[in-house]
Amino acid sequence: MSHQRSIAEELRSLFESLTPTERKVGRVLLANYPVAGLETIAQLAARADVSGPTVLRLISKLGYDSYTAFQTALRDELEVRLQSPLLRHDPAQLQGDHDFLVAYATKVAQLMQQTVAHLPRAEFDGVVDMLGERKHRIWLLGGRLTDPLAAYLCHHLKVVRADVVHLRGLPSSWADSLVDMGKHDVLVIFDIRRYWDGALNIAQMAAQRKVNVLLFTDQWLSPVSRVARFTLAAHTAGPSGWDSNTPLMLLVDAVIAALNTRYWGSISNRLQEVEAMRARLGEGGAQAGE
Repeated sequence: MSHQRSIAEELRSLFESLTPTERKVGRVLLANYPVAGLETIAQLAARADVSGPTVLRLISKLGYDSYTAFQTALRDELEVRLQSPLLRHDPAQLQGDHDFLVAYATKVAQLMQQTVAHLPRAEFDGVVDMLGERKHRIWLLGGRLTDPLAAYLCHHLKVVRADVVHLRGLPSSWADSLVDMGKHDVLVIFDIRRYWDGALNIAQMAAQRKVNVLLFTDQWLSPVSRVARFTLAAHTAGPSGWDSNTPLMLLVDAVIAALNTRYWGSISNRLQEVEAMRARLGEGGAQAGE
């Protein structure tokens, strides 16, 4: 397997090809990732209600020749996902290049290519279908560095459909929105390393109310993936030590483009009304730009 992708990504990509008992192990791993994989074979097998050999068959399909090797890879991955930019910074990655901007753009382009190559198309299509369904109300929430992405997606969605809300403010204020959520609602969460507890808390509370949770995250998978119906994972490990939001932005723009392509009939009618209203509101004064 390609170790450019996380073990969770690899597992998700293989899921449909697994046997029913192997899928039981996979679900346990993803539901408490990566901690479940750090247990003994016997403990993991008991959690999944399968035999030890079933666990080992899954580990082999993931590309590891032993359970020890699998756990070593999980520990290495856990260490990486918890690192701060102080530890990830490596000046040598971009030093020596005559054109810093070209070198940086090349590395980010590689992240974008990895993102597209490793993303299950069923997950992407699921997100587009959920956001395009008119009966769903959409709520969006981002973290410290990803909230601008949530706001960007919110602005686009508001143009093409109704019932879209960007959650802001302190976590305690979200209860006013959670109480109104139900099975016809969709909560879109952006969460990349180092993951914040507030995202998991609201996702779990929303899932308990039968809300469909959609997740934009990185290749190590936010804990929100445990309750997310669909997950879009981007490769974000930027060359400067800071994670790059550019691959996530690619996914957001791709979702917007797919929505416009699939639902253009209804969207075009709405846009005509919106443009007519904008023209009237702009009469006698300067219009705000895009």
